[in-house]
Amino acid sequence: MAPVKTMVNVMRKQDLEIRMTIESILENSSSGQRLKNYFADLPDKRIRRAISVLSNVYPGKTTISDDDLSFILYMLSDIRFMKQDNFFEFVSAVNILSFTEYQKMLLIDSIKNNIEILCDKCTFELDTLLVSLFEPNELFQYLEVLAEKGGHHVLQTVSGILRYNNFSNSRVSDEQIESLKQKISEFLNNK
Repeated sequence: MAPVKTMVNVMRKQDLEIRMTIESILENSSSGQRLKNYFADLPDKRIRRAISVLSNVYPGKTTISDDDLSFILYMLSDIRFMKQDNFFEFVSAVNILSFTEYQKMLLIDSIKNNIEILCDKCTFELDTLLVSLFEPNELFQYLEVLAEKGGHHVLQTVSGILRYNNFSNSRVSDEQIESLKQKISEFLNNK
């Protein structure tokens, strides 16, 4: 019983160290660049825990600077982080933010470049982020593109967005939505 207790204490101590470091970084200016440096230097075996700890304290505000955005873009473009089973926690933490139009454009580009792995590791969290970044008409057009060339996880994401989001305030007709749902259903059933 003692080894398990010792292991739990070691993990708590490591988590506390990670938390203190991240909170210290967030208190300074240029926190985005400092967070990038911190995560870049993390050994692979500590990344998962660091993402969990980060997601509990980050971002701590609803708007961000371009420096902070650079950290988010870094996380959304590095496979070391995105392949973690708990990466959805980071995406969920980012969902509280309000982005400028320029920031949205950069985030959309990053997400498009990594859509396969993001769809594999994130579900509802990615759906929510996509809905907040795209205008409804643009989102529907992107979903159509994804439906044509996406893998299984991508198609599941597209299906979820279509099922749980309202396009009634857009120029997208109910017929277009139903047609895309049918196409995705056929693709998913044939894969």
